[in-house]
Amino acid sequence: MKPGHRHIASEIALRSAIFPIVRGLWRTRVVSGREYLESGSRFLYGNHSNNFDPFLVNWPLPLGKSSSGVLTAEYMQRGLTATVFRNIGLLSTRKRVPEPHLVGRILRLLGDGRNVLIYPEGGRRWDGRPARWIQSTAKLFVRAGYPVHPVLTHGSYVAWPRWADWPRPARIEVSVLPAIDLSDVTETEEAVSRLAAPIAIDENLPPQHVRPKRAFRPADGIHRLIYRDPLTGSPNAVFTTDGHRIRSRDGGLDWLMLADSRILDRSTGEILLTGDLHRQARSRILDSTGSLVTSSLVMMRRGTGLGSLSAPSLTRASLYRDHIMLTGPRNTHHLDLGDVLFVGIERNYKLQLTGRDSLIELAFHAGGSALHWEDALFTLKGAIT
Repeated sequence: MKPGHRHIASEIALRSAIFPIVRGLWRTRVVSGREYLESGSRFLYGNHSNNFDPFLVNWPLPLGKSSSGVLTAEYMQRGLTATVFRNIGLLSTRKRVPEPHLVGRILRLLGDGRNVLIYPEGGRRWDGRPARWIQSTAKLFVRAGYPVHPVLTHGSYVAWPRWADWPRPARIEVSVLPAIDLSDVTETEEAVSRLAAPIAIDENLPPQHVRPKRAFRPADGIHRLIYRDPLTGSPNAVFTTDGHRIRSRDGGLDWLMLADSRILDRSTGEILLTGDLHRQARSRILDSTGSLVTSSLVMMRRGTGLGSLSAPSLTRASLYRDHIMLTGPRNTHHLDLGDVLFVGIERNYKLQLTGRDSLIELAFHAGGSALHWEDALFTLKGAIT
């Protein structure tokens, strides 16, 4: 099959599988700027909280006009889905790991008349609030010379928060804004500031008409985000048994998760925001006495890269202030924090630690939080980019 035919066939397959969800579950609507999506040869970037955000942007476009972009390597390794993604022009990337070769491939797509959609915060927002920018993305936008359009999405976070197990029926609205003028920018910090401003919204508080009115077990997964009791600082203490009520093993919490991911404090009647509660948990990340920060049972895989990861083995992963201890059934592995070069989270439960010549993946299936580890590592190391 010719490349053009493969592209169309793959796009038809993807549209058939994904667009009924985007339209049926979330009643997605592009409220402005659709003409920019159809023009070609421009960058698109935006706030990103929902795994389906790229499809929210692309669903109304004619066949063959979908944007290209970069996609985490987790989805691009093997299988039919990876083949479909490659055929429609998506490029594989590792989160926050420098990949200079990508620049040339992105520029070729733009030269071929494709739009390129990039989410410059390095992945989905965990708490619906702006995250750290990948500065190399801002440099690319400035130096490439193509128009750069912000894409503002309302309702994405409350429709399916990254930490949550289940989506919520909602309404999502997308606005493509006019291009940002970067012609006079000389410093990366200025570029980031100018680019970040249009998408720096708090998605905990979307417009009323896009909020979900009902949800199936909306509290499932909340331990991934609120990984410390905000009152006592105890790690891995917050849980739900019925998908609605949220309690703490320390006994101080009595919360109810609402359909739109706000939380009702049943003891005071106060409405709490998950973004605020995550920030409280993160502020107490080093409250533990001694050198141990947190510890969890995980499924560990090791290798030199994603394609060479070993079979998973049950491991006790313990994060200390200056090292990581991985204790398995047969051996113990000690890793100094100085040897961890890059940190990233795949999906919402896999933590990937990249060293000089190895990759370690920790999957938090039985409790614990990959976000807890990432926040702690950023805190302990100052900045892992």
